[in-house]
Amino acid sequence: MSEITYDIGKMLDGLGMTTAAIRWKQILDDPELGNYSAQQLFREVLTPQYIETMNKQYETNLQFSMSIEKSARVENLKSGNGRKYNDETVQQVLTYHFVDSGLNVGIYGTTGAGKSYFTSAVCNEACRLNYRCQCLDYCEMMDKLLELSKKDLSKYTKKLKYYSRLRILFIDDFGISRYSEDGIKILYHLVKSRADLHYPTVFNTQYEPSEWGKRLSDDPECFGKLDGIRRRLTTGFTVEIVKL
Repeated sequence: MSEITYDIGKMLDGLGMTTAAIRWKQILDDPELGNYSAQQLFREVLTPQYIETMNKQYETNLQFSMSIEKSARVENLKSGNGRKYNDETVQQVLTYHFVDSGLNVGIYGTTGAGKSYFTSAVCNEACRLNYRCQCLDYCEMMDKLLELSKKDLSKYTKKLKYYSRLRILFIDDFGISRYSEDGIKILYHLVKSRADLHYPTVFNTQYEPSEWGKRLSDDPECFGKLDGIRRRLTTGFTVEIVKL
């Protein structure tokens, strides 16, 4: 090994690119080395390091996301096996252009239709694409925010800001419980903050938007806020899942 090639391996190691350094040493022993173009050589050295780094990053993102079903895959989100999707819309969602466009994704279906699986699959792929996201249970999220709003205003403000600034917020079982005006006010501020930032929310629910007025709250003082929530959250894509 020449001094020059030795230095390259040493530099890769020094940069923490151990996998690339190992690959570099392997290539030096390849009798076909002289046939490599500069571009091919560069790719051969960096590819295994890149794959390793991306896999570690994905695992970190996935852990942070609190995805419900970490084994869920977007490849399964197509009509068949007892479920029917509006496949054209699903394919649009899976381009992830909705993220930069700030468009929300609503996933609708009856109990047992596979809404949580769909949400998890989209969340898991978002982690692979290196988006900062979290998947939250609707009731747990709302109850936590309500509790903080009554006990510690500073912590409540920080938590609301934290949820507002997630690049993608996934909400499971949206609208499964009713809340008083205090709860709906919190939800309104969260939805409005994310809309103002053009950050998308992906949610699943068994209730159509026309039902939200009675499903989210039975407090007559909430009408304006409920309408504001509905108008903002339904700006985007509608995924329909039918269990056959």
